[in-house]
Amino acid sequence: MTFEERYEQFEPMIFHMMKKLHVTRDHDLYLQEGRISLWKASEKFQEENGDFAPFAYQYIRGGMLDLMRKQNKLLERETVKSDEYWQMNMEMTEDKLLEIDMLAPYAQGLTAHQKKWFWHTFVDDMKVSEIAERHGVSMSAVKKWKKGAVERLREERE
Repeated sequence: MTFEERYEQFEPMIFHMMKKLHVTRDHDLYLQEGRISLWKASEKFQEENGDFAPFAYQYIRGGMLDLMRKQNKLLERETVKSDEYWQMNMEMTEDKLLEIDMLAPYAQGLTAHQKKWFWHTFVDDMKVSEIAERHGVSMSAVKKWKKGAVERLREERE
């Protein structure tokens, strides 16, 4: 018996197993898993072990259950990571907003360039070279912004 003939004979069993396992999404994926499991069962079956139908049934069921476990594990990991990611981002955003509120009064007397250095340094935690690259200027220009900003901040403190 060819595999195509065997598939036609056992295709209802695959759909029955999908229904029995309450497959509600990814129907094509489970159908393909059923086909692959049926093929593997055909390859491994030995006639001296009995009838093919119960052997195929268990093979198809096992393949679909394995797929279900893998998908559930993956979904669980993605969900957990997603929840953790958003929680972490919310905390970071709240912290950053608080930090900005606390630093804003100090930045009021600075020029536009000095404010760029100020915010990138204290909020974004960037180095002089990173600020220069971000704004397309030389490092010495950013160092001048820094020097002017530090002088103004010292003047305001006094």
